[in-house]
Amino acid sequence: MTIGGINTKVKGNYEGRVTPFVVISCVVAATGGLIFGYDIGISGGVTSMDEFLMKFFPAVYRRQMDTSGNESQYCKFENHLLTLFTSSLYLAALISSFFASATTRRFGRKISMTVGGSVFLIGAILNGAAMNVEMLIIGRLLLGVGIGYGNQSVPVYLSEMAPPKLRGALNIGFQMMTTIGILAASLVNYGTAQMKANGWRVSLVLAGVPAVIMTVGAIMLPDTPNSMIERGQKEEARAMLQKIRGTTEVDEEFNDLIEASEASQKVPNPWKTIFEHKYRPQLVITCLIPFFQQVTGINVIMFYAPVLFRTLGFANDASLMSAVVTGLVNVFATVVSILAVDKFGRRVLFLEGGIQMIICQIGVGASIASVFGVSGQGTFNKAFGNVALSFICIYVAAFAWSWGPLGWLVPSEIHPMETRSAGQSINVSINMFFTFIIGQLFLSMLCHMKFGLFFFFAGWVFIMTVFVYMFVPETKNMPIEEMNKVWKAHWFWGKYIPEDAVGLGNHKQDVEKEFKRKLVTMAIGGINTKVKGNYEGRVTPFVVISCVVAATGGLIFGYDIGISGGVTSMDEFLMKFFPSVYRRQMDTSGNESQYCKFENHLLTLFTSSLYLAALISSFFASATTRKFGRKISMTVGGSVFLIGAILNGAAMNVEMLIIGRLLLGVGIGYGNQSVPVYLSEMAPPKLRGALNIGFQMMTTIGILAASLVNYGTAQMKANGWRVSLVLAGVPALIMTVGAIMLPDTPNSMIERGQKEEARAMLQKIRGTTEVDEEFNDLIEASEASLKVPNPWKTIFEHKYRPQLVITCLIPFFQQVTGINVIMFYAPVLFRTLGFANDASLMSAVVTGLVNVFATVVSILAVDKFGRRVLFLEGGIQMIICQIGVGASIASVFGVSGQGTFNKAFGNVALSFICIYVAAFAWSWGPLGWLVPSEIHPMETRSAGQSINVSINMFFTFIIGQLFLSMLCHMKFGLFFFFAGWVFIMTVFVYMFVPETKNMPIEEMNKVWKAHWFWGKYIPEDAVGLGNHKHDV
Repeated sequence: MTIGGINTKVKGNYEGRVTPFVVISCVVAATGGLIFGYDIGISGGVTSMDEFLMKFFPAVYRRQMDTSGNESQYCKFENHLLTLFTSSLYLAALISSFFASATTRRFGRKISMTVGGSVFLIGAILNGAAMNVEMLIIGRLLLGVGIGYGNQSVPVYLSEMAPPKLRGALNIGFQMMTTIGILAASLVNYGTAQMKANGWRVSLVLAGVPAVIMTVGAIMLPDTPNSMIERGQKEEARAMLQKIRGTTEVDEEFNDLIEASEASQKVPNPWKTIFEHKYRPQLVITCLIPFFQQVTGINVIMFYAPVLFRTLGFANDASLMSAVVTGLVNVFATVVSILAVDKFGRRVLFLEGGIQMIICQIGVGASIASVFGVSGQGTFNKAFGNVALSFICIYVAAFAWSWGPLGWLVPSEIHPMETRSAGQSINVSINMFFTFIIGQLFLSMLCHMKFGLFFFFAGWVFIMTVFVYMFVPETKNMPIEEMNKVWKAHWFWGKYIPEDAVGLGNHKQDVEKEFKRKLVTMAIGGINTKVKGNYEGRVTPFVVISCVVAATGGLIFGYDIGISGGVTSMDEFLMKFFPSVYRRQMDTSGNESQYCKFENHLLTLFTSSLYLAALISSFFASATTRKFGRKISMTVGGSVFLIGAILNGAAMNVEMLIIGRLLLGVGIGYGNQSVPVYLSEMAPPKLRGALNIGFQMMTTIGILAASLVNYGTAQMKANGWRVSLVLAGVPALIMTVGAIMLPDTPNSMIERGQKEEARAMLQKIRGTTEVDEEFNDLIEASEASLKVPNPWKTIFEHKYRPQLVITCLIPFFQQVTGINVIMFYAPVLFRTLGFANDASLMSAVVTGLVNVFATVVSILAVDKFGRRVLFLEGGIQMIICQIGVGASIASVFGVSGQGTFNKAFGNVALSFICIYVAAFAWSWGPLGWLVPSEIHPMETRSAGQSINVSINMFFTFIIGQLFLSMLCHMKFGLFFFFAGWVFIMTVFVYMFVPETKNMPIEEMNKVWKAHWFWGKYIPEDAVGLGNHKHDV
């Protein structure tokens, strides 16, 4: 038994098999991650394009072009407007995630996804057509709204739709799509960089492709049985449950859904309810996971990858190619997460990823310090550049198979139905908030903290790893509506979960006996109940396909993360939009601090505006997800992202860029809100981790794709950045089409009153007709959810305090890992580190590859080892790597920012970054979406996911806005700053995040009730133990 908890086996093995229908549905829904990934990948690439900088951020371009040697490598890209361009999306995503919660709950998950995709599409079009910074930021805000809706609804959809045994893998489909989006963005950026004049427009407008995919996909998706029941569609929910489980024996699962729905209906205000005592475990995890996910620094790496590599001294094309490499790593590592998450559990991936990320952050910091020192003056030679790239790739891999997918999976699967939407909104909002914060601060932090920034992130990874070890229970294989058992059995959270919230029925005495027996060996993080929630059924191809398709929602997120940093490192992009940055970048006088060359507020705004939009849109996505189902939110997210991509690619000024970015943010807000929820609900408890991490996997693929695109478009010179940006439309299109084709989750169907459809869907996705136990749990959760007219009020009730806290802190922690800064500004960062532009883009590609592969590790491990293990290991690894990166930068640039990386030191820094990215990718990256999406009950799930998305986007925006300035002013200390946060979040996970693996999503209160700290918040009647109480 791990520290996270014990695994109850009495109930929850619902009848059914993994049907092709549920797999397809989840895959289509996961495409909501495409907009998130594409935006992550595209922004950094675009902001590294000279034409983009010259047009919108000329000051940054001038610094970038400064070859005097007086400009600190740390600060060439520090510009508040440039940071705002990047980070505004996350503020929009933060705010929109709360609206997404209401949408998700009231209209179902698919409506929120549809809204997210549609708004993201509009934002993409605006960005591509941007003529000025204002248009860019407006587009970014719309992108943020789309991301807010998508990130709020998709994880919830996936968690509700997936059978418990594959919930992890199918939910991780969202992260998988995000990584695919990032990879696609990197590839687009690389290609459009060769176009010179308008390449950045193509990059930005192509964000519309994943938006279209998401929107069309969401329209075609069925809603989840949970959502149907929640909205009173009980018969439709039963039919859907039968369909997705592949059997008519879905009574157990259907009854659980009904029970969860009835409990949810008693919660008129999920936003108030989620703050109640009995929901404290889910709330805390939902808050901390997205927070921790961001303070890994992964989004910074992916978002600014081309800029980072350019800062490291790579040429522009090389920096974009490096972003492609990191994007590839991201994708493959996410595949590892998908394969491992339901086998090894969430905790193992969290912990391993954390340890790996710590090592890599320290390595990158040390590499950079050894070349640039405190002065920021120096040049990476090939050897040091390769070392730094290697560290970054390993870091990306660690993140991609741990925190990347699990950051979406865990929050989406831990909430009961009544707070699930609210919890996911909290997860998204915190994620977006800290993505914004870190995106805002990264370039400034790099400029001022210099190599210490990586040590800062390493510290945070350490903290989050300890936190996972102590407080995040294992949720693998646990039915989503039975998740309260996980909390109830946890050493700390159990006190919050009331006996009647566990819902064990007539096995109550057996559960109490099992509980007491397990207490002998129970570890700090909690126990993993196995008394109930082992619903009948099998992992059907349908549920796998559905989760994979739904997970493509991560593509837009990943592509945006990967593309932005590459574009912002392209000379043409900088010359066109940020000429001051370009001039500083070109300054070879030696008078310009390496830390501050990219510091430019408008350039930061270009990157961060998306997250503001995602933040705001995630709140709308919550309402869409709840009212219309998870797939609608994914469809909306993909559609809006597509529009934003088109606008970005056609942008003529900064204003168009930002408008497009805002639309991308809207798409990401919708996608990130709905996809993790969809995956957590759709996946079987035993595979919820792996399937949910599919979202993170897609995110890493998106990052990798963005890096490859950036590397390719960098060769196009004149308009390469346009190609990079407009190609964001590809993952948006994938997400939209996929979402349209997806079925909705039984949870969502039941939530919306479609009980028979929900039962049929449950039978289909479970591959058996024996789904009564799970169906009844969904009905129970839906009934509880229907009693909650206002999830946003309910989620703040005492009994939802655990879910709310976790939902708020996870996206915050996720952002203060520094990952979004690393990924977003990777090309800029590497360019600051002395790499040539091409080399920095290539380094971003390498980190993207690491991200993908590491996410694959997360998928494979999350449901076997649990969420907590991955959280903790990933945290430790990130701490080490942040310290290493900070030390490397300090040794070369010192405090002055004057200096040049030689090849050896460059390779050291790159190696640390890769190891850091890998740690995040298998821990805080996926788990930051997984955990918040799975911990909320049905009545607050949509609101919770919106909170998750909005917080994620808000801090992504804040960090995106501040990063370049922080880099400029904190210099290498910035990495130590993030390392400190990683330490804090690791301790938090160790203490307060219970293990949710294997716990049915509608039974998650049991996890909280069993937790040593959160248990006191969960009332007895919220656990649903029935006559099983004495056994517990």
